[in-house]
Amino acid sequence: MMKKKFFILVFLIFIMMKGAWAQGSVECFQPLQSSGDFPADLAAVLKGADKNDKEDSFVLSMLEGGRVLYGTALNDYVQQVADKLLADYPQLKSEMRFYILKSPLVNAYSLDNGVVFVNVGLLAQLSNEGELAFVLAHEIAHYAEHHAVVLGKYDNKNQGADFVAYYLRYHSRSREQEAEADRIAIERYFGHSPYSYAVIDGAFDVLQYSDLPFDEVPVDHDMLETQFYQFPANYFLQNVAPISDRSEIIDTLSTHPNMEKRRAAAQLLVTGLSDAGRSAFVQPEASFKEIRDLARLECIHLWLVEHEYDKVLYNCQVLKKEMPGQPYLDKAMVTAFYGLEKHKNYGQISDVLSPYKKVEGEMQQMSYFLSKLNRQEISLLALRHAWYARQNYPEDPYYMDLIKEEMRDVFVKNKMKYTDFSDYPMGFDFGSIETETPAPAQETAQKSGKYDKIKRNNQPDMVRPTEKFKTANYMLVDIHRDSLFVALMNAVQLEAENQKILDAISTPKVADFTKIIIFRPICNVAASDNDLKSYMKAYEKSNRLELQMTDNLVKSAKKLKLDPLCYDRKAMSQFDTRQYNDYALLQQWYREYLTASGMEMCYQQTDELAKVAQRLNCSKMCFVASSISNYRFFSYFKLQSLIFSAVCIYTLPFAVAHLALPRYNTRVDVLITDFTTGKQDFHSSNSYNSVMSQAYLNADVYNELYNFVKGKK
Repeated sequence: MMKKKFFILVFLIFIMMKGAWAQGSVECFQPLQSSGDFPADLAAVLKGADKNDKEDSFVLSMLEGGRVLYGTALNDYVQQVADKLLADYPQLKSEMRFYILKSPLVNAYSLDNGVVFVNVGLLAQLSNEGELAFVLAHEIAHYAEHHAVVLGKYDNKNQGADFVAYYLRYHSRSREQEAEADRIAIERYFGHSPYSYAVIDGAFDVLQYSDLPFDEVPVDHDMLETQFYQFPANYFLQNVAPISDRSEIIDTLSTHPNMEKRRAAAQLLVTGLSDAGRSAFVQPEASFKEIRDLARLECIHLWLVEHEYDKVLYNCQVLKKEMPGQPYLDKAMVTAFYGLEKHKNYGQISDVLSPYKKVEGEMQQMSYFLSKLNRQEISLLALRHAWYARQNYPEDPYYMDLIKEEMRDVFVKNKMKYTDFSDYPMGFDFGSIETETPAPAQETAQKSGKYDKIKRNNQPDMVRPTEKFKTANYMLVDIHRDSLFVALMNAVQLEAENQKILDAISTPKVADFTKIIIFRPICNVAASDNDLKSYMKAYEKSNRLELQMTDNLVKSAKKLKLDPLCYDRKAMSQFDTRQYNDYALLQQWYREYLTASGMEMCYQQTDELAKVAQRLNCSKMCFVASSISNYRFFSYFKLQSLIFSAVCIYTLPFAVAHLALPRYNTRVDVLITDFTTGKQDFHSSNSYNSVMSQAYLNADVYNELYNFVKGKK
């Protein structure tokens, strides 16, 4: 009996460890999600969100964006490093909480409420554990010395000052605090830790060159070309721009002093200090590498969300040398090529590519090459990568979805035909083809039935290249004779023809759903003047209007017999971790959707989004965005009122009031979309100018929801 209980216990522990390993494993990487209980301090910020607290406002904005990570392997690692730094400061340790932010930027932030945020991008660029320890010690020093409070008081005191003078003085004080935080970090927290002083210089390297890829390696042509086709020589740079020296950057308008100044001051502080018994790693070096690899894979994911496809492709190439056969890297590269071809065919490729002249190092080669591709070439390159990924991962339906979309762009959007593709590689020597011996007449007669003739006639002849053939015409030599490829191509073309007919005869339908997700609306109120005080007033007014519009959206949806699922702060304060992860995934999808300008495409994590829709019993999302700005003082409407009052003196009081009251330009966009497909169900955009901007906002939102639900548009 005891043995049975023992084996059951071991089995349960194994299952639990397997689940934890899968959540934070490099080999089976999935975009990171939080785990454990929803932190009480984060819930408290959500519940007290009406307080005018700048520190809580930052935490709140990160939560509302679904960017905060807790309970992951990254969090555990950072906490263990922080514990080493705070071992001699138990009171300070009890006050501070460390969270991970889903951001690829190399940065960390400390707030005066004791929260320290460490960006995924920082963890991804580190060389050792000690570098992380120095950055954390720096942020701990900021908190311990209440630097945020000091700057906040200065900010409040000088809000009415000349903006440029205020800005310069503010950042001068900030630079002083950065230098002080470095000094206190070294003398107090880092100095009392087991980490080597030698790693501090490397920490400054990480911060100074934070914009660079994970490593500097030449672009691998094998991911772009094959033995069957090559791109013209002018698609590649002969020499890339060298990485510039950052040591001479002027820091007058920077919140941080020049990195070389900080480096020199730090080196002076550690000169003569013994490094005996200290190390760059306290935890196992393998653990550090695992954490860094997880952070790097998460950065790849975040760049995909932001459609920074050149960064994805170059950094995937770097990581594949260290993680050969890693499935997520293959998927990320396929997704990046797919995203590029979508933007090339339906949007602006410049929106998602860094201008190559502004890129340094070997990555400039990638940016330059991608900018040279035409529509056909990028579509075929994307199709090739998706096709071979499906062969390697046949159980993943994502690749087949991409293949069909890319075929539509090749054969429908770009109007290429099957016979446009050569069966022979570039530069093929046709003199080497042996003349085929004709089949005996008796054998031919036996196979000359009606159906055999039809099959032979439908079998396309081998396509020989002509003088008009370019690179694109050779890019399917190894693919387009595949029977599955031909069947899919025919199905896609037939589906496109049928869709044209359906679009021509379709009429708006009454909405066939009852539940809808409502995100907090976006409201941008323009500042009346170019000073800090006006900006703050505009921000506060925008915040109030967003809350009011949220209430109006919920009431409008209920009036129209819809069941609204509203993700406001009150609802978020009741979240458990599953709900928060679902919300974070929806926010991620929303950001990617906006980055794509609402373009219909297969978005990332379609399987996970489908699971969210199933849990919520809802796949529709409603977004409202509005902008309000002051209308010009003299306008046609005011002039019209004055002219009318001259004819009828009794209307003069109304004309005066009309002249005195400010008028506003208001624009409202209402969008309803399906987050499982990325397809837009409804979009309206209205603009008007009026004294009663808020009343128009409320009325417009209700009217557009009504039009959609009733099938009026």
